[in-house]
Amino acid sequence: MSYPEALAVDRHTATVGSRRDLRNRLVAGAVVALAGVFVVYLLAVRTRWGQDFENAALAGAGQHRSGSWYGDADRWLNRLTAESFGASLVVIAAVGLLRRRVLLAVCGVATAVGTVIAARVLKGALPSRPAFGAEAVRAAARAAQAAHTASAAGAAKAASMAAHAAGVTATAAAASPAAPAAAPAAAPAAPGSATAAAAAHAVATAHTALTPYQTPNTLPSGHAAAAMGLLFAALIIVSRRWYVPVTVLALPGAAFAGVATVAADWHRVSDTLAADLLALAVGLLGLAVVAQLGLVRPGPSVSRSSLGQRLLYAVVLSVATAALAIGAAYFVRYHGAVSEVTRDDAAYWSAQAFALGAAVGAAGAMLAVCRNLESVGLRPPRGLTIQAP
Repeated sequence: MSYPEALAVDRHTATVGSRRDLRNRLVAGAVVALAGVFVVYLLAVRTRWGQDFENAALAGAGQHRSGSWYGDADRWLNRLTAESFGASLVVIAAVGLLRRRVLLAVCGVATAVGTVIAARVLKGALPSRPAFGAEAVRAAARAAQAAHTASAAGAAKAASMAAHAAGVTATAAAASPAAPAAAPAAAPAAPGSATAAAAAHAVATAHTALTPYQTPNTLPSGHAAAAMGLLFAALIIVSRRWYVPVTVLALPGAAFAGVATVAADWHRVSDTLAADLLALAVGLLGLAVVAQLGLVRPGPSVSRSSLGQRLLYAVVLSVATAALAIGAAYFVRYHGAVSEVTRDDAAYWSAQAFALGAAVGAAGAMLAVCRNLESVGLRPPRGLTIQAP
C-alpha cells in the first residue's frame, strides 16, 4: 500500500512536516531571544538613563567592596575557569554517550561552546560604549586632568631646560666676557613654554568636552553566558525525568554567576541580561538542530508531567517573578532617592535582582520548551504508525 509523501514516516515516527514545524518554532524563539539582546544593548548602553542606572549600580558595588557578599561573589566567579568549563563539557558528553545518544551529546556540547563563542564574537562586534550625562562629565574631567598633568610636566621640563641653558650661558659669560647678552636671551624661554602649555591644555579640555568619551564594549558577560550555556546543554542531553534534579543542581550556580558579575563589580547588569538571552537563543538553536536530525519529537502533554516537575516549574516561575518585582521596587527607590549614596545602593540591589530574575526566567523558558519535547533512540521503535492526515 502506498501513501502520500506528506504522510511518509521517518525512522523516528515523526513526519517530515512535523519535524520542520518543530524546527521552525524553535528557530523563531531563538530569533526573538537574539532580538532581546539588541534591545537590552540599545536601552542600557545607547541611552543616557540606562547608563546612569548602571553607573550608579557600579558605584553601589564600590560601597560594598569590603563586605562578605562582595567577596563571596568574587570567589565564585574566580572558580568559573576554562578548566571547570571543560570538565563540565566532559560530564555532559559522558551523559550523552551513556544514553547512547551520540548526536545528542555533540549537539549539547556544541550548544555550550557556541554560547561562549557567540558571546565573545558579539562583544567584539558591538560598537564601543559612548559616555552620556554624568559619565561624560567624569570622562571629560579625567581627560582634562590627564591633559593638565601632561602640560604641567611639559612646562616643568621646559623650565628645567631653560634654567639649565641659563646656567650654561652664565658660566660661559663668566668665562668669556665677549658674550654678555647670552643669558638674558635664554631667560624668557620658561614663561613662553608655560604659556604654550596652558594654551594647549585649554584646547585639549575644550575638545574633550565636545567629543564623547568611549570605552570598550563589555556586553555580553562571558561568565554568565558560559554558566547558562552549560545549564541549557545539560537540559538538552538529559531525559524528561531528569529535569528536576539537573535543574535543582545546576540552576542555582548558573543564576548566581549572573548575580555575582554585578555584585562583584565585574560587569554591568545589561551584560548579564544579554548573556542570558544569548544563551537562550543558542540553546533554542541547538534544539532546532536536534529536531531537524530527528533526535527529539513532541512529547506527552503537559498534564502528564510529574508532581516534582510541576513543583519545579512553579518554583522557577515564582522566583523569577519575585526577583523582577524586587528589582522594580529598588528601581523606583533609585529614582526617588535624594542622596547619592542611597541612590547608588538602591541601583546596586536593583541590578542584582534583575540579574537573578533574568537568569531564572531564561532557565524557565528553556524548561518550558524542553518539557514539551521527548528524545528518541538511534533506532526506530517497533510498531511504527502513520499519523492521521
